[in-house]
Amino acid sequence: MDGRYLNRHSVPDWRDGLLALMYHLIEAPPLRYPLRGLYVEPALLDAQIAVMKRDGVRFTTLADWARARPEGRQAVLTFDDAYLDVLENGLPILQAHDVSAVTYVVTNEIGGTNRWDAGKGQPRPLMDRAALLDWQQAGQEIGSHGLSHGRLAELSPAQARAEIFDSKKILEDLCGREVRHFCYPYGNWNRAVRDLVAEAGYETATIADPGINDETTDPFALLRYGAQHRRPYQAAIRNRLLHPFGSSRATSTRTR
Repeated sequence: MDGRYLNRHSVPDWRDGLLALMYHLIEAPPLRYPLRGLYVEPALLDAQIAVMKRDGVRFTTLADWARARPEGRQAVLTFDDAYLDVLENGLPILQAHDVSAVTYVVTNEIGGTNRWDAGKGQPRPLMDRAALLDWQQAGQEIGSHGLSHGRLAELSPAQARAEIFDSKKILEDLCGREVRHFCYPYGNWNRAVRDLVAEAGYETATIADPGINDETTDPFALLRYGAQHRRPYQAAIRNRLLHPFGSSRATSTRTR
């Protein structure tokens, strides 16, 4: 099977636990773009899901896995920043495969662009309220990515609290449903930030360190592998699934 895709040959030791995959943009990557690695073409997303399903991987949601932690290989798809192309290009693929996913919304930028990447290329449009409602009504989940995409561990306690608590309320008022999931921008977190997320009433939070989640993994520090347009799993996973899972490192700034 093609090495670009996750399968039992590229990850022979993955027999149990949750593989959380981190996506951003679902469209063809532009040439010579500093953030090119954040793009995954629609056809590749389709192929990645198809290969995992064909290999017996069960797709789940963060809430279902966190509550039950079932045995066997589970996978969940996460989309950071709520880019509009995730709705336009990604949703039809998810629906074709009957897969649910979560997109993490930067609430101060709903309907805007990824201003936190200013100077790194052409701004990309984010979902507005109507798009978020379309995503939600299609059976997909919405989570919080904070108010401003700020590095939470570098903010004052009051600022971090506002990012975590206020973004949840804004999304719940906007979409009319409980927001249960949080994603630390840039994977930047520490114990105090983690505790604020739990206090706010979220059920899960995802970080940006790679690894497989198991019964020992903190639900507020769920590990994720980043999906990229080239060899999206092989480069990240190679030789790493031979080690124990469940641990995580705080205050990571490895990726977005």
